[in-house]
Amino acid sequence: MTESIKQTVKWNKHKIEEKIGNDQFKNNQLWTENFYFVVAADPQFGYIWPPAERDPKDWKIEMDKAIFAIDKINNLSPRPQFLVVCGDLVNEMPCNETVLNELQINDFKKVFSNLHPSIPLVCVCGNHDIGNIPDENSINKYRDNFGQDYFSFWCGGVLFLVLNSQYYKNRCDVDKFAAKQDQWLTEILNKYEGQRIIIFQHIPWFLSKPDEEISYFNIENNIRYEMLEKLCAAGVSHVFSGHYHKNSTGFYKNLEIVTTCALGTPLGEDPSGLRVVKMYDNNVIHTYYPLEQMPSSIQN
Repeated sequence: MTESIKQTVKWNKHKIEEKIGNDQFKNNQLWTENFYFVVAADPQFGYIWPPAERDPKDWKIEMDKAIFAIDKINNLSPRPQFLVVCGDLVNEMPCNETVLNELQINDFKKVFSNLHPSIPLVCVCGNHDIGNIPDENSINKYRDNFGQDYFSFWCGGVLFLVLNSQYYKNRCDVDKFAAKQDQWLTEILNKYEGQRIIIFQHIPWFLSKPDEEISYFNIENNIRYEMLEKLCAAGVSHVFSGHYHKNSTGFYKNLEIVTTCALGTPLGEDPSGLRVVKMYDNNVIHTYYPLEQMPSSIQN
């Protein structure tokens, strides 16, 4: 674990804080050795589908899965460089039932605070975390609870970017926030064009094919192609997402879009699980493991 990533992304009073400086970049921009990280998506405390089977005040099933997953991750050898959760940390949207939302957030913090101190937790905001139509209040509430909704960090010579995908899905009430992310992303891609870059977001640009029809589970076509071109031009190699509650992969040119099944409640054939992403000098290999099949040792 490099000191840079510890300083860059850390769980501090349940917030993810960005602390990037020239010294950290200089110490961490060069490739040193293989490493790996773990991707989870949609723990979504309180979801349980179908709703008829759910007590709205009981999310023990999802909590138990998250507790089991944290235990598995803590006992990995060697430990991962970080754990990233690709959105929908909780189910109740902040603009709906405030009490339920706060209870679920508190339980998320309680469970994930048990992650080993040597493993930074990277939180990505999902539509359930800020609302399908986010507003200034929901964005600020997320930031108060979890830190910035978009940011960057370096690990092992790789630049990782965390995006708020809801700004691409529906920005009508938060255009000033979305515009700031757009400007930030353009500047950072221009500055580090040609570096190894990987992105985390909640909603994937597409699930399996770049030309697939627009749906609840992807981004509108015009924005999709504009952004895919922009990311490819900068040399982004992978975008890891959630939201679909199923596993899916697809390519746009050399850019791989990887959607990870839900840790909480899957909606397809794949069971709840975690994705292990191995970083090599000239390659990235990722494997999805059902929770019960998660290995205890990761060989690079």
